[in-house]
Amino acid sequence: MEIKVSKAALCKQLSICKMLCFVALFISTILLISACEPSKDLSKPVNDTEKEHSQSNQETSLSTLKIPASKTEKIEAIYGWLDSKTILYSVKQDGNDLSQLMVWNLETNDTSIFYQPSFELSEVSISPAGTHILVSSFTSSGKASIAILDQTGNPLYSVAIPAYELTYEWNSYQDGLLFLSSFNEDWTYSSYVLNPEEQTMETLDFPQPFAQWSSEKELMFLDWNREEPALTAPLERKALNDDGVESLMLDVIHFKKMKQALMTIQVETEKQDRGTYAFYDQTDKPIHSFSVPLLKSFSDWVIPSYDFIEKNKEFITFIPNESKDVDQYDGRFTLIKLNWEKGTQEELMKDMENEPLSCSLDGSLCLYGYQFEKIIDMKTHQIQRLFKES
Repeated sequence: MEIKVSKAALCKQLSICKMLCFVALFISTILLISACEPSKDLSKPVNDTEKEHSQSNQETSLSTLKIPASKTEKIEAIYGWLDSKTILYSVKQDGNDLSQLMVWNLETNDTSIFYQPSFELSEVSISPAGTHILVSSFTSSGKASIAILDQTGNPLYSVAIPAYELTYEWNSYQDGLLFLSSFNEDWTYSSYVLNPEEQTMETLDFPQPFAQWSSEKELMFLDWNREEPALTAPLERKALNDDGVESLMLDVIHFKKMKQALMTIQVETEKQDRGTYAFYDQTDKPIHSFSVPLLKSFSDWVIPSYDFIEKNKEFITFIPNESKDVDQYDGRFTLIKLNWEKGTQEELMKDMENEPLSCSLDGSLCLYGYQFEKIIDMKTHQIQRLFKES
């Protein structure tokens, strides 16, 4: 079923729903995976702050990570973690016009070929447990080719659909299952549920193109007004094959549903320049909340990059030093770690740039940067460059 949505409302939703992730959506994603030049000094930090972090921790696990230039000189982009020690990245070999997906075990320093696509890569996404990988490409005829791989790089399912852009969300409760929306050139969209194990893609009549799984067969979404731009929206829940919608809370600016918890961000009633991050358990019971300064753009709230180490019940994010309009904010950010079950909060690193994060499944290391070109040791706070950002 094709549904019409206003371009203003769509742009609003795009900015809210896909901040960190691997980063910005759509066209920005394509730009971020452009070819990268080799780094002459692979341990060279990006700025003086990161240099101080590195020099103050000589005996660290990252100090034993030797990165030969032969492994990094052709890296185009890093996409994330397959497990706590293995990252997925792309290279373009000599004489080959198409990028090649590779895996790199940072503990053993071994690399190997993961997958050779038959098309130019546009997007690569790893499922929460690292067991499934989506690769896609857009054609000049307005179609998207999508392939789902298993954790060894073997194709499980492939499909081509009309699309100029895609957005998708992995199901944490049934790894490999995807909620996917494809956008046409006029910003109309269609939604699907893709199941690579059953080799199926079912068209779904859904009220919003952006949603996150709250169970194997339910989705949560912010019900943005399609006609008038707004800064907040109600958070709602809907079963896949049920017409009924359950309203959970009002005036939400951002949310993230994990398998064991839900995080929401709301503007504080008495202090409109501050936001409350709140965590809820699987029964929607409040667990913990904390207040932070908010950055605001002309038509949107700026959500700093974050990631979760769900097995440790930890939330990693950047916090701005003060509340301001984003175009007037020239300050840096503080990287913090919160345990939402215990309610404990730790300040990790100060004077940081707000750039995308992707943490290993055990939380020991975090990829950092617009192309994940750097890596942070979360115990020692040392930063090391994996390759030079293009």
